[in-house]
Amino acid sequence: MNLYVAMSLAGLSCCLVLLLPLALRSGAEPSPVRDEAWRDQLPWLLRLLRPAMRWYSEAVDVSLTSQRREVLQAQLDAAGAAYMISPAEFLVIRRIVGAAGAAVSVAVIFGFSLRDPLHITIAAALVPLSFLYPDLRLREVTKRRQSRFEKDFPFFLDVLVLAMKAGLNFIAALEQAVGALRDGPVKQEFSRCLRESRAGLSRRAALDRLAARIMLPSVTNFAAAVSQAEQTGGSLGDVLSDQARQRRQERFLRAEKLANQAPVKILFPLIALLFPTTFIIIGFPIVIQLLEAGALDLF
Repeated sequence: MNLYVAMSLAGLSCCLVLLLPLALRSGAEPSPVRDEAWRDQLPWLLRLLRPAMRWYSEAVDVSLTSQRREVLQAQLDAAGAAYMISPAEFLVIRRIVGAAGAAVSVAVIFGFSLRDPLHITIAAALVPLSFLYPDLRLREVTKRRQSRFEKDFPFFLDVLVLAMKAGLNFIAALEQAVGALRDGPVKQEFSRCLRESRAGLSRRAALDRLAARIMLPSVTNFAAAVSQAEQTGGSLGDVLSDQARQRRQERFLRAEKLANQAPVKILFPLIALLFPTTFIIIGFPIVIQLLEAGALDLF
């Protein structure tokens, strides 16, 4: 009986969370159906939820302010998900996951008849954790993507410098460097930069938008150096050579820093796992000898 009550309350909570924006949307004009050709390949779970997510996002999009939309779009750009989901759809995913966490929490509390305040608190903690999980996942993907970008960026600059020394201009050298890269964030972002340039955006604006999407100091420095060389009439090849040299030095220093951090990071597993095992191996024969010698008779 408790299980039926739990499932009913869980379903009611999901309906309240998911249908609230639809109530707020009453009276708003229906938005036109968007072309889906702009999307990248979605994960299988989002492909299953796409029809409901598209319908529900129209209601959420009405309540989004322009500033909030820009912040969410910047986060999606940094994670490389700008061509997968829209800001409104990200909010939909957050609310769906939060509602699912609330449903599971209510089902656990009433289904197992929890009475201990500690157990109820642990079960209720699933609600904020599930609501924050999409943001945490997005932040994790962003950090991993930035790390991959920093790793591949020096090689990209080296190829770009070689192409320019071979006599190509900046755009042609950029196309050659992008074509020589393996699939990854560097190739994706500079391919997008090339598409924006072909669409009529100025080189400086395209590079500024690239730096704003990546949010890394090295990319911001690269965009600023190229724009400055273009404005002042300096040698772009020399600027790119200096940038490539500086990025290689930064990668070496970053690797050296990680190598110096390794002993500190391994200290806790060493103390928690290796030392107790070593003490058991050393102390076990000593304990056996003491027992055989009648050491327990002294107590």
